[in-house]
Amino acid sequence: MIEIKENERAACPSILSAEAEIFSDAWSERALISHMDGSSSRTLAAYLDGVFAGYLLGSLIPPEGEVYRIAVLPPYRGRGVGDALLSALLAETPVCFLEVRESNLFARALYERHGFVQVGTRRGYYKEPKEDACVYRRERIV
Repeated sequence: MIEIKENERAACPSILSAEAEIFSDAWSERALISHMDGSSSRTLAAYLDGVFAGYLLGSLIPPEGEVYRIAVLPPYRGRGVGDALLSALLAETPVCFLEVRESNLFARALYERHGFVQVGTRRGYYKEPKEDACVYRRERIV
């Protein structure tokens, strides 16, 4: 069973560890705490059978939301954790944006399953390794 918890400080060490493992541009502890303290910030932690499995960092300024990060720890990939995290944020907003590495086909497929459509490209957006970002937008008719 997947459980989603919002803005849970107890998840900070797990999020920071995952950041370092998964991303070449990992957020620092200071950046994560600052994000969690923001009034428009969303930090969602996912637990699979009680074990930390992933997280989403984003924002919500109605009527728009933005996804900054979705990360699922390798042992839990393919088990619906990313879907659950994204669904939780999307339930709060009719319009959502995000950027994703052009080569990240798995993430792009997840976003497209949730109704995101590519609306642009940001050339050289990612630095290590250097890569373009695909800009996605999703709009739900309310």
